[in-house]
Amino acid sequence: MLQFGSLIRNLNARSGALLALRCFHVSATGPVTQFLKTSSLGKTRQIAYQKIDGIRSPGIIYIPGFMSHKAATKANMLHMFCQEYGFPYVRYDPSGLGETEGVKQTETTLTVWLEDAAQVLSNLTDGPQLVVASSMGGWISSILAKRYPEKFSSLLMLAPAINFGRKYMEVLLSQLPPGLVKKFEADEVVKLFVPEYGEFPLRKSMFEDMKKHELSMEAGSIPVQCPTRIIHGVKDKDVPYKESLQVLRALQTNDVQLLYIKHGGHQLSDSASLEIICDTILKMTAPTHKKD
Repeated sequence: MLQFGSLIRNLNARSGALLALRCFHVSATGPVTQFLKTSSLGKTRQIAYQKIDGIRSPGIIYIPGFMSHKAATKANMLHMFCQEYGFPYVRYDPSGLGETEGVKQTETTLTVWLEDAAQVLSNLTDGPQLVVASSMGGWISSILAKRYPEKFSSLLMLAPAINFGRKYMEVLLSQLPPGLVKKFEADEVVKLFVPEYGEFPLRKSMFEDMKKHELSMEAGSIPVQCPTRIIHGVKDKDVPYKESLQVLRALQTNDVQLLYIKHGGHQLSDSASLEIICDTILKMTAPTHKKD
């Protein structure tokens, strides 16, 4: 089990020049789940979220990856990090996941997840944010940055999985037995078990929905204007690490850097990767960080 306290103490020991921590209070109680009611897209939902206040800026919002939620390792780590360093922080459960109510997991789509993120960003954050986006969250954040440029102070992408739907569906169909392929093609639910992630239901309509949100990956085609950092593990088996080079080229901002972690996998949830993520956030939010 990861010891977040030890990770934070290691950061403190190395980053004293960036910030004196003694003025911040870390709550001994656990985070409280609240609910944001929305009827966008004609679907009434209660989006479960957890939010902490802080005296620093910008605030930080975490946009999770495919089938992930607010209780995942990186989301939990960022909660403790933001408490320790005084940043406002918001994390949430996308529709069909965690404690969010109103849409079944078998009925959710990227369109709904995109709208969930838009509602949380618009209604639960104050001012520009440092958006931390994991995997599919990198795709969602790239779309939101065009819609709400004023809400993006900076962007940290973790193993971004932009336009992953077509390739994922091709791999899935190549590995399913004929009986399950028939069910999938009929848009029936197919349950997939992956050791790293557990079991989750998939439908063809979910992947068809993704197609309408695909982004051009031509140079300068993704309208992200804020300072952006990308972190990707070389041992990523889900999203090839070289795809982040395409993302780097496609972003319109010139203030973008790509960091590869040789030992890192897709989740970047090991202690060494988490420490790199936190260190990157400290550098991005330091007063000396120059923005375009």
